[in-house]
Amino acid sequence: MSSTNQTAMKNYASLLHFKSYFIEIVLPTWISSAFDDATGQFMEGLQIDGSADPSGIVRTRTAARVIYVFAHASALGVAPQGSLQKAERAFANLSATSRIGSQKQGFPRSISYTTGAVVDSERDLYDHACVLLALTWLAQATGKATYRNQIDDTITAMDAMLTAPHGGWAEDSLGSIPRRQNPHMHCFESFLALAEAYAAPAHIARASELYGLFRSRFFDEATNTLREYFGPAWEIGDIYGSERIEPGHMAEWVWLIGRYVKWSGRDLSSLTAKILDNTLSVGRHAGTPFLIDETSVDGIPTKQSRRLWPQAELIKAYITQARLTGNSDYLERAEQLTAALLETYLAHTPRGTWRDCFDLSGRSIATSIPASSLYHLWTVVSELIHLDGR
Repeated sequence: MSSTNQTAMKNYASLLHFKSYFIEIVLPTWISSAFDDATGQFMEGLQIDGSADPSGIVRTRTAARVIYVFAHASALGVAPQGSLQKAERAFANLSATSRIGSQKQGFPRSISYTTGAVVDSERDLYDHACVLLALTWLAQATGKATYRNQIDDTITAMDAMLTAPHGGWAEDSLGSIPRRQNPHMHCFESFLALAEAYAAPAHIARASELYGLFRSRFFDEATNTLREYFGPAWEIGDIYGSERIEPGHMAEWVWLIGRYVKWSGRDLSSLTAKILDNTLSVGRHAGTPFLIDETSVDGIPTKQSRRLWPQAELIKAYITQARLTGNSDYLERAEQLTAALLETYLAHTPRGTWRDCFDLSGRSIATSIPASSLYHLWTVVSELIHLDGR
């Protein structure tokens, strides 16, 4: 990034403070407090007082996402010392446990790292999307061929176990209904990461297929909203909960489509602007800069809460739109939202943690500190590192 951009970023104090706070405080907190040294695995999260989760159970998607965070941070040179080694230990633990007592390919939904048992043996698309992302960055951070090989093995397992008609994959190895856009969005994220890492035609083609599914099935042109829940042939209906909208996912698609521009060869800024505008129209909590967790297509809240992760996705959407259009007003919006985040979600908490959820009256209702939010916050930081150039 040019020195001009670095100078310009000095005008955004909250964004820069958040980046340094995350790197200097949050990452060290989580690599020390949320990693079980005895078993070599990351925890599902921390208790509300910042102490370790005593359950010993972790979902594959959570473990994979935390592994990803520390692998990516290591590749960018901002991870605490020893982070990459712990990420590799955690992936080895996850891989070994996934093979216990099952002939199924791929990874189970959840494991007990304290007992070494599989807790939920079903194979889930969402989990495999997260595993792919972790493997992509483990491969880049370490340069080890074994992770490249496991990427291919994981894609093969997805195709073998989760095959489904009408495009995309099945929700899980049970073929559960409703089908959801969210796991496919994270597959899109993972294939974009693979394309960015290796520029392999097969990975670019997969990303393009998933973008096509977004345009043909997920994004509803009639309402300019992202549908979440579908029937077996991607049909919408009340029986599937298709009226429920998650504004945070709409913001997340803005970020991902912004990355896909490189491979599409097209200017997609009008599309991302339309998605972002309607994200705010249906999803913003009146009188605040924050997104509500879930609304109807008409913008009526269907959940009386606002978690941390949608706010992180909205910051990334603003940054993306600033990059696509050159309009600094979007960076100013990102700055304002980040300032509000620092004063609410990231305030009055144990060191390096957050208040993960508020109700719509502004009262904290979090009962734990989930590690899944570490992933969302880190992806903001990684964008800021590229934006700031350091």
